[in-house]
Amino acid sequence: MKLHKLLLLIYFIFFSAILCFSQDTTPTTVEDNTISLRRERERTLAFGLNSEVSGLIKEFIASKDLSYNDHVLKLFSNTKSDQILRDIIELYTVLKSNNLTNQVIEKIKDRDYETRSVIVAGIRYISEIKAVKENQELFLELLNDNQREYRIEAIKALTATGNKNYSKSLMELYETEDEPSVRLQILLDIGKLEDPATAEFLKDIASDKYLERTYRQYAINSLGYLKDENSFDDLVAAYKEDDPLIRIYALSAIAKYDKKEANAIILESMRDENWRIRKQAITDAGERKSKDFVQILIYRVDKDPVEDIRMTSLTALSEIGGKEAFDFIRSKAMDARASVKMRHHAFTLAVNKDTANSLTMIETIFEKESSASNKAFLESLTSELCKVEYSGLSPFFEKMLDSSSVVIRIAGLRGIRLNKISSLKDKVKAIAEDQKQATAVKNNALATLESLK
Repeated sequence: MKLHKLLLLIYFIFFSAILCFSQDTTPTTVEDNTISLRRERERTLAFGLNSEVSGLIKEFIASKDLSYNDHVLKLFSNTKSDQILRDIIELYTVLKSNNLTNQVIEKIKDRDYETRSVIVAGIRYISEIKAVKENQELFLELLNDNQREYRIEAIKALTATGNKNYSKSLMELYETEDEPSVRLQILLDIGKLEDPATAEFLKDIASDKYLERTYRQYAINSLGYLKDENSFDDLVAAYKEDDPLIRIYALSAIAKYDKKEANAIILESMRDENWRIRKQAITDAGERKSKDFVQILIYRVDKDPVEDIRMTSLTALSEIGGKEAFDFIRSKAMDARASVKMRHHAFTLAVNKDTANSLTMIETIFEKESSASNKAFLESLTSELCKVEYSGLSPFFEKMLDSSSVVIRIAGLRGIRLNKISSLKDKVKAIAEDQKQATAVKNNALATLESLK
């Protein structure tokens, strides 16, 4: 009897010790797990291998997450890894945040001691956040830098401002520059300044048939931006030349003019036997956003023998917009006879550019594809859907959480995170607590909970 009581006492003490140990070593709430995830991310930024840090920053880029701003800025100041520096610059470029401006400007100033790829990324970042004007002297200085890449990037950045005051400096640089790639960049982009003072400079180059073809192409391209009335006939003449590459650039330039003659030339070109000219005409039609082109674009989607043309025609229809165009695009997304590539492209265009009117399409496709044995197509669609910022997609993200596919569940969580759909917080919390979920799903659930705080 005493032995029996002793065994019971030992069993009770042993069981209690195990219970206490498990309670002490395992986070008891999702909130604890969320805090733990954040702490782990902060530790990774501070102490992780370069590959781990780079991977984490890419996650921030994908989820447009700048909540670790202070830690990332500190990392930018301390890291010696070019890859991480480029990743961080990409993060702030994608988010169009000016938080990194001062540090990037300092690196550009000290460019002789930095890797070229980092400086190029930095110049593009400053241009993207439209901070060139306040750093004008530095960018004009870059035009005379010994590194060809920096001169090219400075040309792109300065012309992107649209400030006509840079025209003279760029034309002067063209005359003195020895590097062909730099001269060509000037010809390609100077038209973006839309300065009439550059018209004669460009016309002389565009009409010189003794010049290497690329120079003429790029000068023709810039002439289009000027929309100079005196240059229109010259562009039409170039369009009628035999060289298809000259014709393509002339067509693009003509399309920038708001003229009936331009519409007629584009319409004619969409029937050209040369598929590259058809493609340029279709792109131009989309940029003009004229509903006069809708029917021929629909025809090109249905009948053109070149798949690239069919895809480009869908894109052009989405640029023009309107019920007729988007109803046709949605019909292609739902057409089981169309190629997977075509359906995926049509779906992406519809959900990104006409989201509110595409909900029925999404529901129809989800119902049909959810029962398919192969989830690859639906996975590709949900991976696009989760990038769309539209709170009305909440019911679809909720359905995605119940999918048997890990890829689809993760996409659902990312969509909830991007759109900050707090009404689904409890369901996300349940996924984070579910020990049967894949680790990647649970981690995404925790990251989503963190954004829903």
